[in-house]
Amino acid sequence: MKTNSTRLPASFPVRRMDYNFENTPKYWCANDPAMTHYFTGLSTLFPEGDSYFVRSVRELREHAKLNEALDREISAFIGQEAMHSKEHHAFHISAQKHGLNPESLEKITGIVLKGLEKVFSKKWNLLVTVGLEHYTAVLVVSMMETVNEYMTDKTIRDLWLWHSVEETEHKAVAFDLYEYLYGNGLNAYLPRVTIFTLSLILITGLSTIYQIVLMKRDKQLSNLKTWQNFFNFAAKQYKTFIPKFFEYYRYDFHPNQTNEKNLVATTKIKLGIKDTPALVS
Repeated sequence: MKTNSTRLPASFPVRRMDYNFENTPKYWCANDPAMTHYFTGLSTLFPEGDSYFVRSVRELREHAKLNEALDREISAFIGQEAMHSKEHHAFHISAQKHGLNPESLEKITGIVLKGLEKVFSKKWNLLVTVGLEHYTAVLVVSMMETVNEYMTDKTIRDLWLWHSVEETEHKAVAFDLYEYLYGNGLNAYLPRVTIFTLSLILITGLSTIYQIVLMKRDKQLSNLKTWQNFFNFAAKQYKTFIPKFFEYYRYDFHPNQTNEKNLVATTKIKLGIKDTPALVS
């Protein structure tokens, strides 16, 4: 029997973060309402979304206990996602002072995802996680490369960069669990791409609605200049995103077919992160 002193660590650590959002300005992305509210809307998906990811993995984890390496990765995945939920929720609480109430959008996300859990099987809930982990992994590459430079508030920028690093580190965990349990044949492929398509529609729809809601609450809905700034930004980003999203439809797709180690290393230097291996249980 292994003891804690001999237990091997996961390939990535769980970092305990505690950001202070007290002085976060109202417009912290390019000093622009539509840009800020887009990322705030996206952020409101994370507290409940990451909790849903954790539940979907936990529901099936017991069936993969014999794979000790995968089980260690699952532990670290759960730890990282829990911290993401905590820190993004803390940001939303602090943003209440601007009268936008992003916390209310968190609650809507929770209602939607709990509804999915009731309708979907454990396998399908895991597949939502697998697909949205790929969606997030695509977005965070751009965040680490250039998008973080739009964020004028250092605390917010650090939040998104830290989150991006960790999404890249654990991007394959849910996929590996799915493949371990269900294989990589046609019977595994067809539901994988079907649920991904539905998940893309869901997350794009929710993030768009949330941006519009926040713009309306901010009385910026008719601000054509800020919308133009955002659409110019989004058009450029989605030219990169769409081909990467569609990589998921390849029969032989695996998240680790792309390598972001150098980008992650550079981002960790920017954040001042110096990791030491951590044991997880």
